[in-house]
Amino acid sequence: MNALDTTRDPEDIRELRTELEQIIADGLEVWQRQDEARNVRFNIWEGQSPDGRKHAAAMGTDPLPFEGASDARIPAVDSIIGDKVALAKQAIFRAQVQATPVEPNDAPKAASVTALLRWLRDCEMRAELETEVELSAQHFFGNDPALAVVEVNWRQDITLVRRQLSFDELGVLYVTGESNPDNIAPDDPRLEPAMLADFQDLALNPLRDREFTAWLTRAYPGVTPAAVKSAVRTLRKEGSAELPVPVVRQNRPGVQTLNYMEDIFFPVGTADLQRARSIHRREWISEVELRERVVTQRWSQSWVDTLLDKGRGQSIGDQTGRPVLDDISLSRPGGAVNETDHLYEIWWSYERRADELGVPGIYLSIWNISATEECAKCELHDDPGGGYPFYCRPRERLGRQLTDSRGLTRPLATHQQEIKTQRDARANYTQLVASPPRKTLMQRGAFELILGPNAQIPVQRMDDFELVQMPPFMNASVEMEATTRREFDEYAGRQTSEQEPNRIAMLQQAGVDSFFGLWREVMSAVLRQARRFYTPEELARVTGPGGESLALKPEDIYGEWDVMIEIDTRDLNMEFAMKKMKAFGDLRSLDPAGILDLGPLVEWAAYSLDPVLGRRAIKPQTNVTQKEISDEKNNLAQMAVGVEPEMPEQGINAQLRLQTMQQHIGQSPKLAQLYQGDELFRALVENRQKYLMQQVTQEQNKQIGRLGTAPLQGPGANAAA
Repeated sequence: MNALDTTRDPEDIRELRTELEQIIADGLEVWQRQDEARNVRFNIWEGQSPDGRKHAAAMGTDPLPFEGASDARIPAVDSIIGDKVALAKQAIFRAQVQATPVEPNDAPKAASVTALLRWLRDCEMRAELETEVELSAQHFFGNDPALAVVEVNWRQDITLVRRQLSFDELGVLYVTGESNPDNIAPDDPRLEPAMLADFQDLALNPLRDREFTAWLTRAYPGVTPAAVKSAVRTLRKEGSAELPVPVVRQNRPGVQTLNYMEDIFFPVGTADLQRARSIHRREWISEVELRERVVTQRWSQSWVDTLLDKGRGQSIGDQTGRPVLDDISLSRPGGAVNETDHLYEIWWSYERRADELGVPGIYLSIWNISATEECAKCELHDDPGGGYPFYCRPRERLGRQLTDSRGLTRPLATHQQEIKTQRDARANYTQLVASPPRKTLMQRGAFELILGPNAQIPVQRMDDFELVQMPPFMNASVEMEATTRREFDEYAGRQTSEQEPNRIAMLQQAGVDSFFGLWREVMSAVLRQARRFYTPEELARVTGPGGESLALKPEDIYGEWDVMIEIDTRDLNMEFAMKKMKAFGDLRSLDPAGILDLGPLVEWAAYSLDPVLGRRAIKPQTNVTQKEISDEKNNLAQMAVGVEPEMPEQGINAQLRLQTMQQHIGQSPKLAQLYQGDELFRALVENRQKYLMQQVTQEQNKQIGRLGTAPLQGPGANAAA
């Protein structure tokens, strides 16, 4: 199949299915590991009761050591996974995001690309990222195998709306091949008079009636034949007709976290997802979405009709006998309701193959097991990065295979079980002490000795009523649980008073850096998508941290870029962040050459104190400089009409303002003439010069106080001269 093919032979579809079924068969161990991880994390086992006690009715057998004994659910593993997910999620939105150019020539555009990335994270994609980042962190730390997989695509959400189309509007659509007249400019070069005349003949000539009906059917594939014929009659009679018009609701990059062997399937032995021989992506969609994609994504109408007739609720698991696939529910965990019974299973299969010329590429086939005679769509996958649209990162590297990575549930399962054992033992002991067994006179015949709260213990001799004396409480149980918890916290990297702080910080930083590695790849792919598909009108909506328009243009974001996402996890601790700020403040006294750039330091400090307020308060350096210049020009205009501007004691760049005022007067003949002839204007200017020079002198005195002298060369030398 070459890049222009839109169909596939049924035998090719059967080969795709055979390969997928083999991947599913090989995934049995993966499902077992996932189930075990879920059971450990959420404390699931057979015979549980809602009250956390052991009951024969739930267990199907006599519980040990007695009816109503403790059956505690200890959320130790779930707690540590929750901590790591919260840390990862908080870190990703508080981290500094920056674009670094691959080519030196692109360096001047770095600020614009960085601003775009931050806008995508903090504004355009924020709601979606909050969900997908958390899901990826859940898979990264909680699943077993511990893998996070994220899909990146261009999300063009198109919906159909009813619209009255006139004769002229339909003519424009006929000539250009578009579906919405709003997308066509009046001076579009495709609007040739000869073609418009041909449409007029097509629409009004009775001899071309079938041809006209056929064109409308192709242009609006979701419309029934009866509705098309009705539209033709209405159009000829009234000059307009109501037809469905596609309207773009959103047009932006999109990301989605996928669960291995549930949403995305690739060979178990894969070491690098971008080098996998094939990847199969599954989605479940409704009947309405299925019909809509005939128009919005140009899926085959005949394929959709076949699927609607045969495929509702059908899954490949029905044929492979894999119950795990059959039981997939959209309401995990728990899975009490299988919501796929009323949906349609769609497979997006990506393969690495070469065409008849030997040129390699990634080919996409969209298919279903109930409609195997053709595909919904087959095409060469055109990704800006040249690879699969999926990005994967394991939590750890124990071997080459991605599935070698273990979730936290595996190494911590026995610790959680030991804590449960000790907790149950003490709870049972407390029950027996509170309601101890009592002695009773032995009766004739056989008896059964049962030890439990309020149980009766038969004895041969007794004078008075007597309770059974329980053995003394074992402190060893408390010590055993405490030791187990220390080992648990040490392995998991949880911050406690007993753990070494530097080691915990190292483990936290390593976990976040590994997680960031995934999202660096994801945001790089998002940037490539944005660079390729965003229109100039959409780029104009990009705003800065304070909500101001950045007026970006397509040429501002061209080039190849590396995306950096960085944070020191210790900065999430306010006490540590304040100490770091003080240390950087002290560092200024060791910087006589002025090599320390305070701009990034101030930005970091603002984000550390409050990321929301920091985004609003921090302005790009170019904007700050321009504002100082503009303010001083306005001050000159005020003085020209006899109004003296304000003189703030701090918060201004006095040296820049002084230079701006002097240069502006020197370059403007009108201001120079006014300065010579107007005494009030000259007095105001001279007074403001004294004020600005005094501010510059104050800054120099601060430096002299720290260094004992002022620099003779450099930015601060003779600034007031």
